Amino acid sequence: MAALTDAVRFFFPAAPIGKHASPEYPLYTRDESPVKRFKSLQKDDDEHGRVKISLRTVIISYAPDWILALLLWGVLAILNRSGGHKREFSLTDTTIQHSHAIHERVPPNLLAFISVGIPLLVLVPISLFVSRNGWDVHNSVLGLVMSYTMTGVVTQVVKMSVGRPRPDLIARCLPAPGSVDHPVFGLSTIDICTNTNLLVLNDGFKSFPSGHSSLSFAGLGFLSLYLAGKMHLGDVRGHRTRAWFALSPLLGGTMVAISRTEDNRHHWQDVLVGSLLGLSIAWVSYRTYYPRMSHKQCHLPLAPRCDPDPETHDDLDDAEEGRNRRDGVRLLETDDERRGSEEEVAWRRD
Repeated sequence: MAALTDAVRFFFPAAPIGKHASPEYPLYTRDESPVKRFKSLQKDDDEHGRVKISLRTVIISYAPDWILALLLWGVLAILNRSGGHKREFSLTDTTIQHSHAIHERVPPNLLAFISVGIPLLVLVPISLFVSRNGWDVHNSVLGLVMSYTMTGVVTQVVKMSVGRPRPDLIARCLPAPGSVDHPVFGLSTIDICTNTNLLVLNDGFKSFPSGHSSLSFAGLGFLSLYLAGKMHLGDVRGHRTRAWFALSPLLGGTMVAISRTEDNRHHWQDVLVGSLLGLSIAWVSYRTYYPRMSHKQCHLPLAPRCDPDPETHDDLDDAEEGRNRRDGVRLLETDDERRGSEEEVAWRRD
């Protein structure tokens, strides 16, 4: 058991392990607010002006986020069935003459498991058994859902607007016998296609950007950021072992992106832009609910929004230097012990 505890402590230095560990919600500072409707909440404060996060706090703070996520799911379902713009193409273009793979290496169900299922299987246990913080469970799940749905909607909107042909468009189109490009303009339109399966045909013009790539990086990228925050990789102390572990989910996203070129579903530009898009939205979603990586309390989620302090500003550098202690991030425990780098620890042992 001691070895397991040491291993958890190594990878998650801020984990509340030991006799002082507590699974309770964290306390957060709440200075008296001039807003009348928040004064009634002061009765729950302790002698230090702190209060525990409650279910009511969670609902008030993030009900709009969950509503937005549900709406985005609905919009995404509609966009997936929409036709969108269809570019003109050339029958002699060899980049769109690849064969059409009926069975994908990563079908939609597997993509959903990779992008959402795997992150949940990692996020929830860490939040419950390592961080031991229900507030962290909520924010991590919400951040993952927002990252996935926002990426899906943005990707589909761009797909429908660009209308780039997939590498297997000709095989999807099934041009009528004797079809040739227009003798004047040198291009063809969807009118020469004989495929009656409109779902397959319309999907042939949704190459840019790659949805599989963006969604896999939206989910696995969020997981990497979450692990990096829990492991305090931004404290510039050279945690190489932890860095490899935290960044390993990105390999899964990379393999999903590569599979799209193997299945002739996307051009290399599609998977590159899709991957960057998913990773960017994952970062925005993570920073919506967690502080920056260099913050000393980056392992904790941000405090609830429903109880504002008008005198608090967002300069976390001031907070770290002691000039402003109301930094919007709440500690489970106070641990001021300096944690050295791996090189320093090895040097001290010698």
